[in-house]
Amino acid sequence: MMVPPIDCTVSCGTLASVRGALSWATAELGRGGVESSRRVAEDLLAHSLEIERGRLYLEDDRCLSSGESAAIRYLVAERRSGRPTAYIMGRVGFYNLILNIDRRALIPRPETELLIDRALIRLNESAHRRSRVVDIGCGCGNIALALTREYPDAVVMASDISPVALDLARANARILGMDGRVSFREGDLFEPWSEFREGGFDLILANPPYLNDREWARTPPEVRMYEPAVALQGGLDGLDVIRRIVQETPRYLKPGGHLIFEIGAGQGEAVRELLEANKGLTFSRITRDYGGRDRVVEADK
Repeated sequence: MMVPPIDCTVSCGTLASVRGALSWATAELGRGGVESSRRVAEDLLAHSLEIERGRLYLEDDRCLSSGESAAIRYLVAERRSGRPTAYIMGRVGFYNLILNIDRRALIPRPETELLIDRALIRLNESAHRRSRVVDIGCGCGNIALALTREYPDAVVMASDISPVALDLARANARILGMDGRVSFREGDLFEPWSEFREGGFDLILANPPYLNDREWARTPPEVRMYEPAVALQGGLDGLDVIRRIVQETPRYLKPGGHLIFEIGAGQGEAVRELLEANKGLTFSRITRDYGGRDRVVEADK
């Protein structure tokens, strides 16, 4: 005689099964105004139970302990309070990498993967397999480490003005088995790379702060409260740091080298004008993201 499975939801309460917990978490997050509440609920529940997200549906009738239920309640409350999912989980996916992430650095966005795509195209076009690449403002190291993984022949360097962000980037390099393959230095923009001032780099990459003051004021509280403002605020028109990068790049870029950097959705024309006014660089192209917005700019020397 077959014994029917225990219905944990009936016998022990709403959060006593995977199915019940997922439904509850989705509803709670939705009431809290969290976007994509079902996906976030899946991520938090899978993280709490230390299983892959897809296994939630293979184990949806699994009974949960009181401790597991309490942990899920806590994570949902944290997310409803505004704490970003990536910071709660302590990790984020970027270009086939899983990176540790916390409040020391900006959370990598999917749009930034386009910068890696364009950098790889440029590297593959180059006749120099050992191209020297620098990532200015590296944050958690996502750009430098993704490029190192995808193009191991490149000599990759990275810098950031924040010492705590660099600590996180170095930790990610160790965890990913890339310790020693990326040179990390602390400093503002090109300041740490003075020995490369006479055209030392084949490729310069950057995801600079580019939110203007009006955009920053409208940024969701979860961004303003948790993510480092220095990595987001670009001044009155959002171009303060971008202007400096455009101005300083020609001194550090080899002839025939390339500058590739991310911009805000409405900055394409203004950035193009900046590049066209700079006699040391030639504007090349703007790549739009999947939403059709200007996102990655390229210039050549």
